[in-house]
Amino acid sequence: MSTELLTLMLGLLMAGCSSSANTVWRLDQTSSSGRYQATLTCATPPIVMAFQDCTLTLTSPQALPSDLLIAVDGGMPAHGHGLPTAPQAVPTHNPGEFRIDGLKYSMLGEWILGFLLHSAASDDKIVFRFTL
Repeated sequence: MSTELLTLMLGLLMAGCSSSANTVWRLDQTSSSGRYQATLTCATPPIVMAFQDCTLTLTSPQALPSDLLIAVDGGMPAHGHGLPTAPQAVPTHNPGEFRIDGLKYSMLGEWILGFLLHSAASDDKIVFRFTL
């Protein structure tokens, strides 16, 4: 096999490996009242014992309440425990977008990640279910 062909094949293999490491992970869910559509987007698929780089984006036919507060919770229902951290939803400069700070998973298995949306006008919730 020529050196050029071998170099080309190794280059293609390395390019394939590096692009998969940058895969965006995304889940979509409607809130329990149907008022909001939510998208949870993470820079990479979730992994155990590493802080996740994720955002929650909310859209609605009506304007989002200006006093909207979001609490984050989650856990493993089958194991009876919650998240190992206390993540926070922090508004970004983009309307309806919240950065999720401090999100970490402690083990492989089935998880839920919930968001309680509170405003003076109403309460709602969004629950994502997934397996690591």
